[in-house]
Amino acid sequence: MPQPLTVIATWLVGVVEQFSRHGIDPAQLEAWTHGLGQLAPTRQLQLVQVRRLWQRAMQLTENPLLGLEVGAALPLQAMNVVALVLMHSPSLRVALGHTQRFQRLVSNSGRFAVNAEARGLQLAYRVTPSPVPMHPAQIDSLFAAYLGFLYRCLPPGKRPLQVDLPGTDRRLVAHYEACFECPVRLGRTEPRVHFDAATLDAPWHAADPALLRLVLGRAETLLQAQGRSDVLIDHVTAAVAAQGYAASSCARVARSLDLSTRTLQRRLADSGTNFRRLLDAARMGEALQLLADRSLPIATLAEQLGYAEPSAFSHAVRSHFGMSPRALRAEFDRT
Repeated sequence: MPQPLTVIATWLVGVVEQFSRHGIDPAQLEAWTHGLGQLAPTRQLQLVQVRRLWQRAMQLTENPLLGLEVGAALPLQAMNVVALVLMHSPSLRVALGHTQRFQRLVSNSGRFAVNAEARGLQLAYRVTPSPVPMHPAQIDSLFAAYLGFLYRCLPPGKRPLQVDLPGTDRRLVAHYEACFECPVRLGRTEPRVHFDAATLDAPWHAADPALLRLVLGRAETLLQAQGRSDVLIDHVTAAVAAQGYAASSCARVARSLDLSTRTLQRRLADSGTNFRRLLDAARMGEALQLLADRSLPIATLAEQLGYAEPSAFSHAVRSHFGMSPRALRAEFDRT
């Protein structure tokens, strides 16, 4: 099964708060952001929703540095337990390993990979494929938040050798270098941070080994729980697609998984979701794929997804993404 395409609620709460502080009215963002702060901190939100949020925010601002400024101002709580794991790691080298292991507790918008190079290590970020592209400003925010956090832990004077980012406006290089306190190269296909051996192995004297053991245990527990939840959700989503969006029901999916309906409902509730929510998410994920095909009439698309009327489909899309199917299709053309 593929990895879940989600982002943790605490991260999104911080991002939306920063958008507001930069003059972007939350009411002009996606409809699903209303009540975001009331979600459980570890609740996972769909990746396409998060990317749409950034696409919309960048349409509402003229600030090309919004990503950097939002990321630099995110609170430590945005990374939940992963922040504690990193800050109590004994060195940057160990912290990068923990980043690679526990990152999906925060986000699956991309994956970090630690690779050896001649001078030390590089931390590369590989964007997860999705019908909605990841805006370069979102990558800026991620790197500004993550490196800003690491800078609170690194010994004085220790900084990356270089940061590579996808932005293309080289007139902004000085702003990037002021933020990251090191050389920055723009126009790079794969974002990376390069560290030398001295920075990687300089001890973090404020780290608490006993506390690290405790928070590592908590992080491992969350990772295992997420894994079990992900497997169940993936199986339910696959069963929905196999049965067809119109014919699928909780009872039919439960039978296909050799579970009682009540057991499936209980396990989904333990994972923080329910069958209706998964069915709607599966429909909307498929809708994104189908809307990218302009030859497919929206009425036909609605029928394929099990909606009795195109108007019902339009209402569902507007509620989920904050715009009509035609407007969403037009955005795909622009991106």
